[in-house]
Amino acid sequence: MAARRQEELVLQLLCQGALRALRSSIRRAQIAEVLAGHGLRISPIDLSRYTYGSHMPKPEKALEMLEAIHGSGLSRMVVEQRVSVDEMGVVNVPLLAYDLDVLLLAASAAYLEFRGIADAVLTAAVNGVPLATLVAWALSAKLAVARRERESTTMKYLEAEVFLSDPPSVSHLYLPAGVLQRGERVLIVDDLLRSGRTLRALTRIAESAGAYVVGVLALLAVGDGWRYAVPEGARVLVLHTVNTRAR
Repeated sequence: MAARRQEELVLQLLCQGALRALRSSIRRAQIAEVLAGHGLRISPIDLSRYTYGSHMPKPEKALEMLEAIHGSGLSRMVVEQRVSVDEMGVVNVPLLAYDLDVLLLAASAAYLEFRGIADAVLTAAVNGVPLATLVAWALSAKLAVARRERESTTMKYLEAEVFLSDPPSVSHLYLPAGVLQRGERVLIVDDLLRSGRTLRALTRIAESAGAYVVGVLALLAVGDGWRYAVPEGARVLVLHTVNTRAR
């Protein structure tokens, strides 16, 4: 009973957070109109109450609202408004990775897609950590962060190489042994998918622990080069795919 109530509270808070994120960029009337177009009629008064937390929607209503928010494209509108690409084709990933509105929308999308199928959330330091932390909370999963350096000379680590292209070099990711357990279902979270190298390294770390990857979540993706690294059978959720070719 306690676990169920906790999940309901998480769902309600995710819904409130998603609504607040929408209101940062979209007018309340437009939100209500789009939700109504998806069969979810909410009065302006109730929408304000839910947004600012004076009242919380019932869990069933919160789930309906999240499904409508993401199914209608409202969440995508917020992310698209905040993505920018400069004249060199560089995406403003570091800013988005710490944008609370974007993170709240991503966490609620992850809840809809991955709830009940992930035991652990695995990411690489540094920019993926805020999103992975929120997603781990939303899914009631453990958080595992692979770093680019060893923090102890006595601790055992799982290790994977990452091949970097600019300039050509080899880096490593390290995760303390024992953080992931054999048989656990892992969701890999990253801020950006581009080459797939970090994704492949994180997958190797999960596999070396005897765990298996059930999903991949990213704020942004550039191109399709990363798709080769997606483990077979894993679900993929990307909030926004960036087109840099026009630059």
